[in-house]
This record gives sequence, structure tokens and C-alpha cells, in this order.
Amino acid sequence: MIIENVIIEDKVKEKVLEKHNVTAYEIENVLLDNPLVLKTKERRYLAIGFYNRYLTIVFEYDKKTASIMTGYPSSEWQIKLFKEKKK
Repeated sequence: MIIENVIIEDKVKEKVLEKHNVTAYEIENVLLDNPLVLKTKERRYLAIGFYNRYLTIVFEYDKKTASIMTGYPSSEWQIKLFKEKKK
């Protein structure tokens, strides 16, 4: 999967910052740095990556563009999965 553009609506930026203490800058850096990407539902994906800390990002994907739904610090099992798959 190639991600060239990341779209984060203002309301999503505010929510992830207030609720999860994750910035839009962190989300963009994780997505543009070869994260582990898993398909969840139709057009929805889960990305796990590292930028100063492990983050998990849920997004929709269309035409090399990721539209962010949410982002939060990764759980232990997500970090373990990332490390296993990215060896």
C-alpha cells in the first residue's frame, strides 16, 4: 500500500489530541514511514508504527490517500504484532 497523502479533519485532530494525546504530526509520520497495515473492514485499515512511541491509526484508503478516523497509543499486543511482522 502506498500512502502519499494524509487527510485529518479538524474534528478528528481535536479528538485524538484530547482523548489520546496523539498529534496530527505523529499520525502523518507513522503513516509515511512504512507501518504495518492490516485490513479491517471495507475500505478501513489499521496501521501500527513507531514515531517516538508506538501508535495505532485507523483510516480509510482511496487513491493513495489515507483519511484518518482515529489514532491512539498502541496496546501491548499491537506492539508485539508490529515487532513480529516487521522483523
